[in-house]
Amino acid sequence: MTDFSIIKKLFHITEPAGFTNEEIQIIKDISGELPQVFIDYYSELGKNQDLNHTQDSLVVPERFQYYQNSDYLIFYTENQHACVWGIRKDDLLSSDPPVYMSYDKEKWELEAETLSEFFTAMAFLQSGFALKFQSECFYELEQEEIELIVENFKDKNVSFKQWTDGIKFYGNYDDDVIMVMNNNQIFYASNTENHFLEMNKILSKLGSEL
Repeated sequence: MTDFSIIKKLFHITEPAGFTNEEIQIIKDISGELPQVFIDYYSELGKNQDLNHTQDSLVVPERFQYYQNSDYLIFYTENQHACVWGIRKDDLLSSDPPVYMSYDKEKWELEAETLSEFFTAMAFLQSGFALKFQSECFYELEQEEIELIVENFKDKNVSFKQWTDGIKFYGNYDDDVIMVMNNNQIFYASNTENHFLEMNKILSKLGSEL
């Protein structure tokens, strides 16, 4: 079983909320094969609404029929359908394949080296909008202020390469996140009030509100 402990701690998930084998078979009937990490995620976390549908959306089994593509298995979509994420069908036999992003379902660019990395990065992105305590708005920072974040907060070690030209994630606790986008905009959140206040003491003094 794939280790999703980072995601579970981030969202304070204590009970599984996944799709049944019968529901996952609906996807297999379309794709033919599925990576083990994919199966594990859908089986254990796929029905958690905060994790999978607060901002962008995991494609649920009954909707895979609407996302069929000749070369990619599309399984995640941006909230306004500006882009989708998928796995190359040639990689479906791999247990933890790369994930690609596309704006038009024709040209695809590498988003994450592995599916497990993508799921973790997407969890951090969703958490920015789903956790209990959030910054009131996005902030635009100068480069030296971004460097202050890098110096004071731990790198979460997952990122987006393509979406919004790249997003990195930082934070000092299991249940917090600072989203740092390539355009130097940030947003932050935590599931614990004390952890949020600790972040906010530093971050609210930086940059300008958007």
